[in-house]
Amino acid sequence: MKQAIRNAAATVAAVLVLAAATAAGAGELPDGDATDGKTFYWRGLAADGEPVPTIVQGDVESTSDNFTCVGCHRPSGFGSSEGGTYVPPITGEILFSDRLLDRERRNRRFRELFKQEHGASFDARIRMPNMRPAYNEETLARAIREGVDAAGRKLGGAMPRYKLSDRDVANLVAYLKDLSAEKAPGVGEDTMHLATVIGPNVDEARAQAMLTVMREFVDWYNKDIQHKMDLPGFSTYYRSEFADAFRVWDLHVWRLEGDRSSWREQLEAKYAEQPVFAVVSGLVDGPWVPVDSFCDANKIPCVFPNTVLPDTDNANYGYSVHFSRGLELEGEALATYLGREDTLPGRVHQIHAASAEGRVPAEAFAERLGQAVPEAELTTAQADTAAAIKERIAEAAEDAGEVLAIWPGDHARAAVEALNVHAPSAGTIALPSTALEVAKAHLAEPLRAKVRLTHPYEKPTGYHPRTYRLRARLNSRGVDITHERLQLQTYYAMTQMEFSVGHLVTDFYRDYLMEYIESEAEAELNPGTHPELSLGAGVRFASSGAYIVRVDPDAKDGYRAVSDWVTP
Repeated sequence: MKQAIRNAAATVAAVLVLAAATAAGAGELPDGDATDGKTFYWRGLAADGEPVPTIVQGDVESTSDNFTCVGCHRPSGFGSSEGGTYVPPITGEILFSDRLLDRERRNRRFRELFKQEHGASFDARIRMPNMRPAYNEETLARAIREGVDAAGRKLGGAMPRYKLSDRDVANLVAYLKDLSAEKAPGVGEDTMHLATVIGPNVDEARAQAMLTVMREFVDWYNKDIQHKMDLPGFSTYYRSEFADAFRVWDLHVWRLEGDRSSWREQLEAKYAEQPVFAVVSGLVDGPWVPVDSFCDANKIPCVFPNTVLPDTDNANYGYSVHFSRGLELEGEALATYLGREDTLPGRVHQIHAASAEGRVPAEAFAERLGQAVPEAELTTAQADTAAAIKERIAEAAEDAGEVLAIWPGDHARAAVEALNVHAPSAGTIALPSTALEVAKAHLAEPLRAKVRLTHPYEKPTGYHPRTYRLRARLNSRGVDITHERLQLQTYYAMTQMEFSVGHLVTDFYRDYLMEYIESEAEAELNPGTHPELSLGAGVRFASSGAYIVRVDPDAKDGYRAVSDWVTP
């Protein structure tokens, strides 16, 4: 009930916002400030920084910060559907145009009908004509304040009635008029441009494994789309009705060079040469942060890159969506796991490489350990090289406390070799998932009972039907599966684009794409890389936990889980 009220409230909020854009009934509105209007749309705060009184469901008193426009109408302004509630679009182009029984409106509603299961009341409402004239300032202000639309009909009770001043109404209208006003770059009359990013020093075999999957997908997708475009007058299941939405994909491979500090400039240059609608998948060694910042600055969706070091700061409602927080998550998961053990550790020693691959999980581990096991004594040692990693492990071998956590970065082989030689006395020795293959191949048998690895992926015994279908498809297309997780994750990113772009019809707006990715992430598209993948409004990390595993040559894939799914 509460969710339905919020959804309806947001609907009212959006329409009311626009209604307020017009005159409040006492004359023309002042010139609006779109920046202040955005603040109200996103946070429910008026120009003075305070929320305004709001009425919901006829007599429920509240404030606008509890019923923000963005909560239901979303960043794009194209609305949403959830819990049997249809939230209509409120972009300026739609609000200030007549609502007619035309093909464009029917096609827009078609995607809502088939996006998810809906109840009878939803289907009835979305099929109602509800034609109306275009809003003007007077009727829009009335809608926002009184809940009456441009045709004089009463809006649903879930749509809030905001007690906005003329100034605040004008601000909101100024923002809405430009909301999703221009379609995104990178989409032409018959082509949609996409890019993928490959960093310098990336293992070429891994890069080619990723690119082969992407190119196979694009080839298949384009053949299907081209077939539809070649038959403009006929296709099954009403596909010809959407002929103007069809675009073949042109995949651009953006290879970066040199130092990480120059990547942003390189990306800007490549984008200036050929704008793209989205960046899909991708692969770099080390932090993905420069690509994240580029995509956020240019409002370009960055869809599920292959990285263990995403930008996790201020990620909510960002333009990059990731599988998980990677090594940062692994550090937190290990500390949470230790906090759940029957015998909590009294002393913990960690060794980490100086690189981001070592430093990021070490810092996350230390912070979360202080919360999970506040009484534990933690000591930390940093090592800049493989030789230094070995030396630190040798030093810790005699007395590292109950737990020795090692975050070796690129030096996993050196860490395992040192463990084999020095056999630390610690009862538990922890390594990250990036060391799993090395541990399976080289860890000495006596250490297998002690060594634990964080593993933010599905365990070998996990069952995902799509995994088998996807392997069969890649094999049938002549794609060798040489780097399974990398290739399955890449395929997932491409599938997300296919499904989400298909819902846009001709509304090629990037915020709208992000909203559909949020919705589609938990559909039956998971190829088995993670136990579960799901997003929500503004959420940018689809998986939030990890298993703790140990090496076991007799187990499937050479390791087995020793914990349940650990969510920090």
